[in-house]
Amino acid sequence: MTQAAPVIEVKPINTEVGPPGTDEWRALNARARAGCMFLSPDWLEPWWKHFGGGRELRTICVREGGRLIGILPLFAERIALGGVPVTRIAFLGDGDTGCDYLDALAEPGREREVLDHCLTALMNLNWDLCDLDGLWRESFTAGQIVSRFAPSRPTGGVVRDSRLRFVCPNLPLAGTYESYLQGLSRRENLKRREKWLFRQPGVSIACARTPQEATKATEEFLELHRARWAVEGGSDGLSDASHEAFHREAAQRLAQIGGLRMYTLYAARRPVASVYGVVHGGKFNYYQSGYDPNWASRSVGLVLLAKTVSDAFAEGHQEFDFLRGNEGYKGEWARGERWTIQLRLWRGIRGRTARQALSASLFARETIKAALPKDALAAMRKARRILQARGPKGLFKILQEP
Repeated sequence: MTQAAPVIEVKPINTEVGPPGTDEWRALNARARAGCMFLSPDWLEPWWKHFGGGRELRTICVREGGRLIGILPLFAERIALGGVPVTRIAFLGDGDTGCDYLDALAEPGREREVLDHCLTALMNLNWDLCDLDGLWRESFTAGQIVSRFAPSRPTGGVVRDSRLRFVCPNLPLAGTYESYLQGLSRRENLKRREKWLFRQPGVSIACARTPQEATKATEEFLELHRARWAVEGGSDGLSDASHEAFHREAAQRLAQIGGLRMYTLYAARRPVASVYGVVHGGKFNYYQSGYDPNWASRSVGLVLLAKTVSDAFAEGHQEFDFLRGNEGYKGEWARGERWTIQLRLWRGIRGRTARQALSASLFARETIKAALPKDALAAMRKARRILQARGPKGLFKILQEP
């Protein structure tokens, strides 16, 4: 008797524009190869709450038989570029709060299929500019978009621009912390600083992980971060009440799922240094830090950084990611790096007009920047932050200062 062939159920795949459920989103972010802290609903849902004003949600979900297998988290807004009004679509997390590795999430092994569905749905949305900033340069999504859309001639009415954005130094956590320290250039200085500091009264280090611990630790972090950046004119990543409210909520959400690692170093029982860390998928993400400038000469930031790296080794994480920024101390600790990129897709008359106008203004700015030494550029950025922090009368006040 011939055995009947097994019946294979073919589940329909469909796309929809709208937010996924929090639990299914979190589960997909945990499974996906591109998953990271910045693509979690525990980061992006608070982000949308605090920075979504005047914008419209355009998140694309891919489902198979009702099961979520892909997400492209996007929003739309009306802005002017080069003086041209355009509809811009971008990643949730774009701009505010400094997010790295923004991407599409896909069921492992089905990245191409999911991205095909996402791009088809994307082309059916209304936009003049699709501005995908913060992609990892080596990601599957970045490679596919670069190969599908040309920078010089339209492909399906779309022209692509691309540029490097940020270096993200990282430290693979192979071996032990003690063996790693043997190759650290600042090893002896670190030992001296630790020895002196831990002989002082009231010195301790705490790590907030629970929602209850996070409440106090977040306020201490915000205070130290403000103090650290006050001398620089303010932080680009944590600049106003909306940012602070976002981080209060995000820290609670991250603590609830076990991802928060907010460290505080106390001296004389007062907070003097803080590190805002998040763990996800075997990686410790060093998001932000702060310290009391009065303790800067005692290298409290260095001592607390060493503690976070030591604990990351002890917890068995695979990597310590410093995220964006080429600060010197990151280079001393890191052993590798990634780069993020920005991919811009332009279409339609408004898109092409805005691209031409923006290219002209960018070319002028980049020409000026290329002619300036790095020290001068750093001084200009610092001055700009100070002016922004001091308000419209900032320049007049600075000119009056001795």
